[in-house]
Amino acid sequence: MRRRSYIFLFLQVCSLTRLVESSSSSSSSSAGAQLSSRLSSLRATLATKMPPRVLLPTLTKCYSSMVLDRQGQLGALLSILQEHIGHMEREQLSHHQSELTSFFLSALDFRAQHCQGDLQRTSEVEGHVIDCLLAMVLKLSEVTFRPLFFKLLDWSKTGSKERLLTFFRLSDVLAEKLKSLFVLFAGNLVKPIADLLTLSNCSQTSEPLFASLSSQKVCLLLHFLLDCLYKICLYDTQRFLSRERADTLLQPLLDQMENSVGGQEASRLRLTQNLVPCLGQFSVALADDSLWKTLNYQILLKTRHTLPEVRFSSLLVLMELASKLKENYCEEVEQQVQKVIQEMENILGEPMLSYF
Repeated sequence: MRRRSYIFLFLQVCSLTRLVESSSSSSSSSAGAQLSSRLSSLRATLATKMPPRVLLPTLTKCYSSMVLDRQGQLGALLSILQEHIGHMEREQLSHHQSELTSFFLSALDFRAQHCQGDLQRTSEVEGHVIDCLLAMVLKLSEVTFRPLFFKLLDWSKTGSKERLLTFFRLSDVLAEKLKSLFVLFAGNLVKPIADLLTLSNCSQTSEPLFASLSSQKVCLLLHFLLDCLYKICLYDTQRFLSRERADTLLQPLLDQMENSVGGQEASRLRLTQNLVPCLGQFSVALADDSLWKTLNYQILLKTRHTLPEVRFSSLLVLMELASKLKENYCEEVEQQVQKVIQEMENILGEPMLSYF
């Protein structure tokens, strides 16, 4: 009987929160602000005063109900969970980690099971789930995070391909938050990233990777893949890019310069915001000079491509590599790089900065 009362309370709080949020977006009033503050205080009370043995089963039951027809209210529900996890002692978290992991594996499937073509709504709900999971991960040690990571990795390889989007979005967030700690696990992502870069490249395959909205989802996946790899290289302190790993990733990365998926505007945006920074940081993380020479040679080959878009892309990548040279080498090299940039600007007739 008490469990039903808790469920009813959670459902009403989330419903009212959503109603107030919707109202405040169209009008502002002191009464609305006061009600919003009261609801926020009530959610905080639920999150901090209820013991995990009561809150977690209640919240799981509410999620299962709300995910079917009240998805707009899930943000409020998950905010309670996020604050609850932040309030938990490490001993409590350890005791309930298995229960939380089961919940997250279910909630992370929102994109695969409940997307229904609404990518914006999916992104919002999925973002709330990832924020909650991150709150838990930040309280784990390397030893306790390890089995969770491999469970998530195995989960991403089964079932719907939509899980790939969710997993690599999560990996991108974890790479940013955990920094060098995440690099310890990133070796397991090298082949999946390389394979997906190839499968997402319309110049390499004509088979759609996703059943619906394939072009939009592929663009999204590439965003997560390239940004995740960029952060892995950025926070690497242990010479992550061995020859074997570099060889696995190099060609799929460079071939992205030929990938026009999503159209000209989307591919140009992806080039400047994701691919060029990723390749630049990739060059910095390479373990020895012979690998850097291979990278440079392969980029130079792209400058002779038949398509002008690919030649343009290769020039931008060369510019990024040149900027990395300026950051990491002696004054003489920096001066020579500046001469090369000046010569390129003379050929183009405009500043290279305009391309970024």
